[in-house]
This record gives sequence, structure tokens and C-alpha cells, in this order.
Amino acid sequence: MTNKTNKTNKTNKTNKTNKTNKTNKTNKTNKTNKIDKKNKISKINKKKTQKNKVVKYIQKGGVNLSVQALTYNLSWASQENKLAGSEEDFVRRCNSLNRNCYEEALNKIEELHKEINFDVIGIQEVADSELVTKIRKKTGLQGWYRGATWNSKAKAYSGCAIFWNTGLLGTMASSKTINLAQPDDDGECDARTCCIINTTMDINLIVAHFPWLNNKGDVSNISKIISTHISSNGPIIILADTNDSKTLISKENPLIIKNKALSHGLMEQEAKTILNSCCWHEQSHKEYKHLTDTGDYILSENVENIRIPITIPTNHKTDKRLYSDHMPVIGTVILKVPKLTSQRSYASKFRTIYDKFKTLKSRKSRKSVSVV
Repeated sequence: MTNKTNKTNKTNKTNKTNKTNKTNKTNKTNKTNKIDKKNKISKINKKKTQKNKVVKYIQKGGVNLSVQALTYNLSWASQENKLAGSEEDFVRRCNSLNRNCYEEALNKIEELHKEINFDVIGIQEVADSELVTKIRKKTGLQGWYRGATWNSKAKAYSGCAIFWNTGLLGTMASSKTINLAQPDDDGECDARTCCIINTTMDINLIVAHFPWLNNKGDVSNISKIISTHISSNGPIIILADTNDSKTLISKENPLIIKNKALSHGLMEQEAKTILNSCCWHEQSHKEYKHLTDTGDYILSENVENIRIPITIPTNHKTDKRLYSDHMPVIGTVILKVPKLTSQRSYASKFRTIYDKFKTLKSRKSRKSVSVV
């Protein structure tokens, strides 16, 4: 009898313990659920408060959005490791140093992106079939477009590619690829690719490789061609290798497209000092000098702090700081977001505007990047 009683008591204690544990677990779960609900409500309230603040700010006249941009000619010959073109000596030097300059250039883009957090990247002379995949993996940028035109003399395509932050600049609404080169008297035509993207935020993103600009007439011709192919009146950002060795495009002599004065934000003499991005050449080169020309530009109505973000390599035989024969050029484009006139319009654009708006202060405090 005593053993049975002890067993009964133990069972009762176990049952009580189990009930207590279940009750405790239930209470903990209830408390956790309540906390989660409070956190969710708190986050919703914060978003509403932040939204109201931004709405009031925008309704006062709009907001300036800073767009971090990079333009970079990555040298088709370097991508294909061919001793050809104007960069033949550059590819030869890379090989003599046992350096894969193209892959190092991609790594440099990744390194700069970690520092700058680019919103739009334009690449000229795209030849590598995997270039888009590689840059998307290195930057996380979701928007992209790649286009090419045919060089009838070289019997080859020449391409460009553009990548952008869809959260800020919108997704692709329309796209087209045109050739800025004109056929010669024999009907042959160079390939000077220009890709034009219009986004759902009505922003025109352009990546291009211009023909050589020898005079103001050449600049005017480019203006007419591009203007013909843009139907939107939205803001324009051009990321281009303009082949403007004479610095014909500047703040005092902008590229006019759709009645918009586009420049890199520098006066002619400033650009000749700051933007010597073209091109790397050996000391003994018979035709070209080493990194004396301008031409790699970020063009828009308001561009700030444009610069070459890496240490300029020498052409000494032991200097391994080689990536492309062109230097990368970065800058900040300031876009004016107009006053939003309806809640429907606001609803579709608020997330983008708020995300960028809340980082403006932190971006203003960033210092210029100089990476060896």
C-alpha cells in the first residue's frame, strides 16, 4: 500500500510540474506574442510618422536626391587578353606583370562600391559575356541593361552596360540601343554604342561610347542624335567615354539634350586638371601620351565632386597598379524630385524617396575616397 501511495504522489507531482511548465510556456508565448505585436505596432507608427515628415518636406517644394555614379571603360582588349587596338601596349604590360588586369578592375569596382555604394554604374567596351553577371554579384545592383552595335570594319560588336539601384531610380520602363557613329562614303560604320533607359521614376539613364569629338560641330551632332531618341522630359544622367580629348564639354560649354544643359560640373581648365582619365600608355608610345586626356564623364544638370577615385598609376615597368587603360570616374548627381501632386503618385514613389532621404545626412559626411 505504501509503495502504491508513493507512486501516486510522484505521479501527482509530475502532473503538477507538467501543468506548471505548460502554463509557464503558455505565459512566455503570450508575453512574446504581445511584445512582437507591440514591436510591429511601434514600427508601423514610426513608418507613419516618418512618412508624414517626408510628405510635408516634399510638399514644400520637393527634395534633392543624391545619386552616386561610376563610369568606367574596361577595355575590350584587356577582357579578351588581345594585343590589339589603342591599348595594345597596356595588355602587353599586364601580361609582363602576370596580372589579370580585367579581373583586378572588377575587384576594384567591388572595393569602390563598398566605400561609395553606387546607385548607377556605366561600363563601356563590354566584351566579356559574363560581365553583367560578375558586376551584379559584386555590387548587388538589380537593374541592368546591356546593348551593342556592329562595327562593319572590324566585323565585331562593341557593347556597353549599365547597372542601377531600382529602389532609388525605378525599374526599367523602356530601353533602346543606338549607334552614335555615322556610315562613311563606302557605307562602312564604326560601332559607338549608346544605351538609353527610361525608368518608372521617369529618369533617363544613358551609357555611351562617343565617336571622337574634334570640334563643337561633333558635340552638336551627338546632342541631336541622342535628343531624337529620348521621348521623356525627365532628368538625364549620362555615363560615357566621350573621347573628348580637347575638353569641348564643360560647365561653360555643356552638352544640350532636350533643352537640358548637361556637364560634369567642372570648368574646362578644372576638368583638364582633375579628369585626366585617358589613357595608360608606355613611355615609348609613338602616338599617345600617358594619361593626359579628358573624356570619361558623368554628365547631368547638377554633378558634384567628380573625380578619379584611385591613385593614378605610372608607366614604370614595375608599377602593378593596373586595372584598365582608362581610369574610373565617380561623382554625385543631384536630382530634383518635383512636388508630388497626388496620394496615388506618392504611394508609388514614397518608399524610394524616403529610403534615399533618410541617408542624405550620412552621405554628406562622407569623405572623398582614394584607394591605391
